[in-house]
Amino acid sequence: MSYWFDDTAVCVTYVRGLTPEEALDRLDAMVTDDDSLDQYAVAAFAVDGGVVLAEPNGFATTLDDVITKLSKGTVAATVFFNVNLDQQFVYAADGVVVTQFEPDQPGDRAGSDPDALLPQMRQLGMEADSDLDKATELAELVTGLTLPDDDAEPDLIGELPEYY
Repeated sequence: MSYWFDDTAVCVTYVRGLTPEEALDRLDAMVTDDDSLDQYAVAAFAVDGGVVLAEPNGFATTLDDVITKLSKGTVAATVFFNVNLDQQFVYAADGVVVTQFEPDQPGDRAGSDPDALLPQMRQLGMEADSDLDKATELAELVTGLTLPDDDAEPDLIGELPEYY
């Protein structure tokens, strides 16, 4: 699974209550057997309570139009980073981006309710100082989902349309 959770750039999205098929359908992703995709690839991992999506070197699920589609009728949280030290956390509920911020600047939040996750952020000690590990903990806390095991293989692989 190291390919999907690369340490140079990845976007990981937790979506409560969806199957891998439903998540890829909401992304308009074309299911493929090609695990060598390097651009526009998304891996879908079924986990207890929902699905975890991994985009190696991608960021589609940080985009408002994309995360709102994924979160219709449920909740979704995304953690993104890349080699340029760009970072993003996005939390959406029922088609609305509720809270978003850069994990290294958690005090500068945006969204329809920027402080909605403040109690959880305080619980994790990330109100004024944070990092990607804490952002991942926050995503897991607010969705109730956890990352698959390190040796897990994706249930489905999809090729995303060109969102960006």
